[in-house]
Amino acid sequence: MKYRLLSIIVIAASLLLNLAGCSDRPSDFVFRDYFVSISSESGDVSSSVLSSADNLVLQYPVRLVSQEREEDLTVEFEVVPGDGLQEGVDYVLPAKKSVTFSNKEYLKYIRINYLKHRVDEGKDNTLVIRLTSTSDPSVGIGYPGPSKKFSSHTVKKINK
Repeated sequence: MKYRLLSIIVIAASLLLNLAGCSDRPSDFVFRDYFVSISSESGDVSSSVLSSADNLVLQYPVRLVSQEREEDLTVEFEVVPGDGLQEGVDYVLPAKKSVTFSNKEYLKYIRINYLKHRVDEGKDNTLVIRLTSTSDPSVGIGYPGPSKKFSSHTVKKINK
């Protein structure tokens, strides 16, 4: 009986000690890798489709995963059109090809104005928005890992 009671006390003490070290507060987690990513307005997808029949202004969220920073972080991007799209005819890009995160900012947007214009469906009617660099080399581009998911977003313009 003594042995059984002692076993229960030891098991209970172990569980309490393990639980005492657990916390679900985000501030208690330490990130191993800091990174920026891009997706669509509608969620975490790396591609989207839009109609050539509408004038639209879409914004693409650029997210910073990092602890608080003392210095601003600038993320540069490029926009690469397929051979079926032409700037000024199918879309208008922002003049500045970068976004800057100040302290305690974790979300910025790249805004692109899409113009109503039918596309030649035999051509490449995609626009690739690619994050290219950060002002801090310790901040990666895309999700950590070899695939670098969400380092770019591809938009396809179709006739509807």
